[in-house]
Amino acid sequence: MTGGKILLPMLERLVALPTVSGNLSASEEGLDVIGEFLAERGMHVRRFDQDGFGALVATVRPTLTPAVMLTAHLDVVPGPEHLFTLKRDGDRVIGRGVFDMKGAIAAYLALIDELGPELPGYDLGVMITTDEETRDLGVKMLLEGDGYRPRVAVLPDGGDNWQLEEVAKGAWRVRVSTYGVAVHGSRPWSGESASLKLLDLLADIRARFPVEEPHVDTLNVSFLRAGTAPNQLPDQAEAVLDVRVMGPDELAAVERDVAEICRRHGADLELLVLFPPVKHDLSDPLLTEFARSIEKVVGTSCGGCLSFGSSDAAQYAAVGVPCAVTRPRGGGHHGDDEWVDVDSLALLVPVLRDYLEKVARRPQE
Repeated sequence: MTGGKILLPMLERLVALPTVSGNLSASEEGLDVIGEFLAERGMHVRRFDQDGFGALVATVRPTLTPAVMLTAHLDVVPGPEHLFTLKRDGDRVIGRGVFDMKGAIAAYLALIDELGPELPGYDLGVMITTDEETRDLGVKMLLEGDGYRPRVAVLPDGGDNWQLEEVAKGAWRVRVSTYGVAVHGSRPWSGESASLKLLDLLADIRARFPVEEPHVDTLNVSFLRAGTAPNQLPDQAEAVLDVRVMGPDELAAVERDVAEICRRHGADLELLVLFPPVKHDLSDPLLTEFARSIEKVVGTSCGGCLSFGSSDAAQYAAVGVPCAVTRPRGGGHHGDDEWVDVDSLALLVPVLRDYLEKVARRPQE
């Protein structure tokens, strides 16, 4: 069975698994599917338990330093039940994770299957984690704790329509909490509302981000929680802020300014997730070769671009491993119309194969 024939069936199988972050049983089942597939084709598979979140690394040789590490995360954000059934609409397939990032995983498996008996001739690994959408420690733990150090990583979790990511915004996710005194809702003067204090706090933080444009820092308030009864002033309220920043200087300024606003309001500030901003050196020969593979196979000029989202490329950058970040044509990730172009996704397989020929082919013994 050639790689092209298994791409969509494997994607359909992966999409059907509701691997929403925190659904550990579905994630483990997904890792089982991937691990068994790779082991059957001769790869050395290791499974990891990362504080309850599973991870998997498979390598052609039992090594921590493969030339190329194909990286992806299996977890997805929540969505309606119908999104976990793959649907075809013309040249597109639609479903939760088809673009972020189950399509990439299916392409990896199709590639390994296509290599067949030639697989031992490549110095290659596959790394799959299940916590990227929430805490994002999986790749970090594998690199820093378990010692994996590929020569280069490939991560189809950024860029745009075969353009290589040159800069990726950082993500600074924090929880802010305010406190009050609970009393009956008919007597607010005798207590102190934590929810109203939170609204005042958020108004000041919102004023810190007056513009919502692609090339500036942005603010998203993703969660709001307060109260346990409709006729009681809440004594605690909290919000989660998802801030995207352009660079290290901007990140330092946001951290300083939000901390000062919280201090003025008597609020607590807790860091949840930090993806540092990333700048890739596209002149690195390993990334230049990847761009050439795209141009050869896809037939399009491959330039640099800005990614508005963050990814595990930040974890590779932290340990000095170059990371090729790009992806096929698609969109709508984290939305109800998430899609990927079927023909474009299929091209990921020959792009990767051409790249492996140049940087991961082992000399014949």
